[in-house]
Amino acid sequence: MRIKDIKEGVKVGKLTAIRPWGLNKGGDKRWLFRCDCGTYLPAMVYSIGKHTSSCGHCGTHVDDFPDHQKGSIYKSLYDSWNGMKKRCYNINNPKYLNYGGRGIEVCDEWRFSYSTFKKWALDNDWKPNLKQVDQSLDRIDVNGNYCPENCRWADSFTQARNKTNNTTIIFKGEEVSLAKLSTKYNVELSTLHQRYDRGWRDERLVQQTNQQSKKYSVCGIKATASELALRFNSTPDAIKARIYRGTIQELFDKEER
Repeated sequence: MRIKDIKEGVKVGKLTAIRPWGLNKGGDKRWLFRCDCGTYLPAMVYSIGKHTSSCGHCGTHVDDFPDHQKGSIYKSLYDSWNGMKKRCYNINNPKYLNYGGRGIEVCDEWRFSYSTFKKWALDNDWKPNLKQVDQSLDRIDVNGNYCPENCRWADSFTQARNKTNNTTIIFKGEEVSLAKLSTKYNVELSTLHQRYDRGWRDERLVQQTNQQSKKYSVCGIKATASELALRFNSTPDAIKARIYRGTIQELFDKEER
């Protein structure tokens, strides 16, 4: 199908064209399509009919993937694969805004083949005995796509330091990252991200609440998550995750070496 033939209501395979969806980072035209299964996904027009004719998942049944079943040692790996696609292509997914909405995509070899993704995962140190929180799929360049050369397995501590929230913004006329503002003003990184998305700027962005002054008793000291984040060059969210999991001691052990 030619690009000029795509218009509202045109159907290719299981996809029905809904409306134009802007350009991707490479300048290629995209449209929003609705798959027969009900999933909405943006797709590059040139790929429709050639590489893309469905959402990439509805045509397969869970029975084709025993890893999907509860009790499988690969259940969390399958969930990582499925969640990655939903974040990038399902506009009804609550995380779509920060992924597909920013132009983040999944390479074709992963998007259309769980077995290919699984092989990469096993070749790159994915371990079936670890929980998802301890080895989640992380993009090295947070503005890049999901593909073998830009992904790794990382724990929540590493991911928290690499989140999109760490991109710089203009605050009081200066360029600064949300992570640095989080530490400086003792405001949780996730709170700053939510406020910034709502349009909050300047002093309102960093105003504190009573909960943000909470102190934790860890390893013989009493400090806020922000104070610990400053000490260990981390973020308050990552510190709180470590406190919750009971792994905060590791940071103190490293400090003593």
